Amino acid sequence: MESKIHRSKDVSCPFKGCGQHFVKASALILHLESGACPSRVDRARIDRFVRQLDKHNLITKPSGLVTWDGTRYDDTTSVTYTATSKCFNGSGYECYLCHREFQTLPALNQHLSSPKHQDEQYICPLASCRVNFRTLSGFCQHVESQRCGVSRFRAVQNAIDNVVNGGRLLLRS
Repeated sequence: MESKIHRSKDVSCPFKGCGQHFVKASALILHLESGACPSRVDRARIDRFVRQLDKHNLITKPSGLVTWDGTRYDDTTSVTYTATSKCFNGSGYECYLCHREFQTLPALNQHLSSPKHQDEQYICPLASCRVNFRTLSGFCQHVESQRCGVSRFRAVQNAIDNVVNGGRLLLRS
């Protein structure tokens, strides 16, 4: 009942030249995180933007904003993993982080660029829930599911609206 078959696509991508429409905010954010938008906004840019907006850590975890050497992230910090042919173990291309095996090098690099090995930066602010998420789109799906009731809180709705409607701000950040 929540699919595009039964609901209208009334969430528009805020970027010029895109023109795509989505059923829910989480789908728009997933579109941006994937880098599929002509605006070239990606997951790293979304994460930086949300950290700038969420000054009181309502939905972001401060512990998720510390680099491996203990320093704080700044607005330019981004970690990228890339595999080479040296990852071939004789039968497939092995992820050096989780040891999962892939048939092709591009498949392994797609895995490495996914949020699979990213820190859980987002958290449900409801005290009775506190579930962690690697992506903003995952957090938004949690809110939209209405499982824990966090969607009732105006501050959470405003945080999501700021990202969805603040697209032009993303380009400047």
